[in-house]
Amino acid sequence: MIRQHILKNIEAEFATESELLKRLNISEEKLRKNLDILREAGYKIVHDDDKGYKLEDTPDIIEPFEVGRGLNSKYIGHNIHFYEEVDSTNNTAKKFVEDDASEGTVVIAEHQTAGRSRKNTDWISPEGGIYMTMILRPDVTLLEASKLTIVTGVAIAKTLHDEFDINVGIKWPNDLLIGNKKICGILTEAVTKKDKLEAILVGVGIDVNINDEDIPNELESIATSVKKETNIELNRAAIMREFFRIFEELYEQFKEGNFKEIVSEWRRLSSTTGNRVKVYKGGKALIADAVGITNKGALIVETDDGKLEKITSGECIIIDDE
Repeated sequence: MIRQHILKNIEAEFATESELLKRLNISEEKLRKNLDILREAGYKIVHDDDKGYKLEDTPDIIEPFEVGRGLNSKYIGHNIHFYEEVDSTNNTAKKFVEDDASEGTVVIAEHQTAGRSRKNTDWISPEGGIYMTMILRPDVTLLEASKLTIVTGVAIAKTLHDEFDINVGIKWPNDLLIGNKKICGILTEAVTKKDKLEAILVGVGIDVNINDEDIPNELESIATSVKKETNIELNRAAIMREFFRIFEELYEQFKEGNFKEIVSEWRRLSSTTGNRVKVYKGGKALIADAVGITNKGALIVETDDGKLEKITSGECIIIDDE
């Protein structure tokens, strides 16, 4: 906490040593020791003999200390478990559910060795991404809980698009795209006990500062990163702080029964509507035009004979006109 208070006092303007000692009520030795620790962690803190200390640059780290600095949510992200490496953040989160972790608890990893996508295929998780799972405990049915994929997609898109000016779009049901390439996937899983819903795990993987060489050749045509598409390296902790705030607002709307308003935001941020798509219904591939989404989150497509179909779950692939 001392280091967080130091950073808070020097992030906007210079603060002299005497000012910091008075505000923080610590010894000179303790102040300098913590300043050294911050510098070793990558925080660029400049010193002027007259003005004092000022934070000039923040490292791209996602440890709880940095994510929690300036966090404005009420409960999402207030309890963070950070790991350098796990097999899967969803798998790790299940253990915390068993230990009765509170709602809003988040598991974050710098790297996953066995991250999973919605189709149970491996999710590539090199360093530089955001890999995390939120533990939620809504009092809803399993069917209602499935809508949290839509809620999460909207929250991520609003974060990147509205707060960081990244031109992302949502591809139904659970991917985010820049152009026609995927930068984010969402995996929502239910944890049940004796047929009772114990928790919902919302796993998120966002390719933020992934280096080009870390994207496998076989995925280059379908996957990318924010850094590759924008030539900008964003601070991942800042993204997470904004996401937790925005997600919490939307999640509260969801619990209050205002899913329709969230769907309106999905429509605004959609990369799906207006495109030719291939979807699967009843085990059969259907090529049609995506025309919208229902207020319950089902994809609406129009077939070549003018018939409207609702797709409640499954895979959607955006294709070129045929």
